Amino acid sequence: MTLLSKQVSRECLRTTDGGRPIITTLEPGDIISFRLKGCRRVFKTTLAACYAVAVKAEVRAAQLAKKARRAK
Repeated sequence: MTLLSKQVSRECLRTTDGGRPIITTLEPGDIISFRLKGCRRVFKTTLAACYAVAVKAEVRAAQLAKKARRAK
């Protein structure tokens, strides 16, 4: 596995906001940033915070699926 020592930016293929693609950047120090293509406003957060949100969303989806199976 390669350590993150410099910024790596990528344009999302299908994820847009108002028709503009979202640019995602991984930065040293475990930071992830998002901005709209052509805009300067950048939104930053930690990778740990993104991971926590992803885990909570997955757990919630599993709970809703289980609840839907019980309701049938």
